Amino acid sequence: MEFREVVRHRRMVHRFERRPVPAEILERILDVGRRGPTAGYAQGVEFLVLDEPATVAAFWELTDDPRFPMEPDEIADAPPVLVMPIPDRERYLARYSEDDKAPFGLQVADAWPVPFWDTDAAMAAMLMLLAAVDEGLGGWFFGIAYGEEAMLRRFGVPDGMRPIGVVGLGYGLPEEEPTGSGVRRPRRPLDDMLHRNAW
Repeated sequence: MEFREVVRHRRMVHRFERRPVPAEILERILDVGRRGPTAGYAQGVEFLVLDEPATVAAFWELTDDPRFPMEPDEIADAPPVLVMPIPDRERYLARYSEDDKAPFGLQVADAWPVPFWDTDAAMAAMLMLLAAVDEGLGGWFFGIAYGEEAMLRRFGVPDGMRPIGVVGLGYGLPEEEPTGSGVRRPRRPLDDMLHRNAW
């Protein structure tokens, strides 16, 4: 698929078929994700991949908010693969402590005007969403609003590290109709968003 078509077809898919994603397809998507920009070539984004039914079920059990519980059909139609891009801030700080980067003064997290570890993880997530479209899969990026600490403990994520969100992957249900804000609200015209040479 041409790149512009991949971008045009990218949308958040919320309902998935129960069939698994073949390992070779998942590997290709993850490989694309790891090729995103990375500050100082620190390569500090880790991927926690849940692709077995038991681990995926454990994720939903731990993160299901009792105030807004998931309906049984939502769980049944959930993506069969969950990928969490997890930035390792310490890898960036170590990289910027090396001789060629030390003059920038970014050896401590507070010195960074923007935490590029999070930015790099977000770029990896976007690349995976685009790669999913190119592979004929649906993708869904969502946040973890409940139970994150328990989930991180359950899957052995090192202390001080947390995902920027979750990329759900799988074969979208063919009958799924697009829902959400993107259906109700028009996309802003490009001219409304551009500020050439000044605001």
